[in-house]
Amino acid sequence: MNAYKGWSLIDKLPEGWRIDKSAGSPLCGYEFCTNGKSVFNGQQRALVFVGKKGTENKEQTHFIWQKEKEKENSVDPAYAKTLNELARKTFEQKMLNDILVDLMICEIEGWGKIDYIQSLKKSISGLLKNKEIKSLERNENQICLSF
Repeated sequence: MNAYKGWSLIDKLPEGWRIDKSAGSPLCGYEFCTNGKSVFNGQQRALVFVGKKGTENKEQTHFIWQKEKEKENSVDPAYAKTLNELARKTFEQKMLNDILVDLMICEIEGWGKIDYIQSLKKSISGLLKNKEIKSLERNENQICLSF
C-alpha cells in the first residue's frame, strides 16, 4: 500500500467503507473514502482508485483540458454581433433623446429648430471630414436629418 500526503492509497473499496463526496480529491483517478464513522468516533480516511489504469495518459488529459478551456474562452460571433447591435441601438436612443430635449428647449426659449438642426448637420459633416477619423465613411449623403 502506498500513501499520498498522509492518506493511504488503496485499489478497491474495503467492505463497509463508502466514497466521501464531501471533499474533492487531491489526486487524479482517486476519490476519498471513509469507514463510515464520525470524525469524533475514529473515522478513517483513505484514497481509493476509481479510474481505469493505463487508459489515460498525461498528454490526453492536457489536450482535453486545453479544448475545454478554448470552449470557455471563445465567444459566439452571433452573440457578439447581437451585443454590438444592442449597444448601438442603446447609444442611438440616448442620442435621439438628447436631441429631442434640445428641440424642446428650442421651442420653450423661442429659438429656431431649423437652425439647431443645421448646426447638427454641420457638426456631423465636420466630424466626417476630420482626417484623424479614418474608420468613418466620408459619404455625406448618408447623413440625413429630417423632421
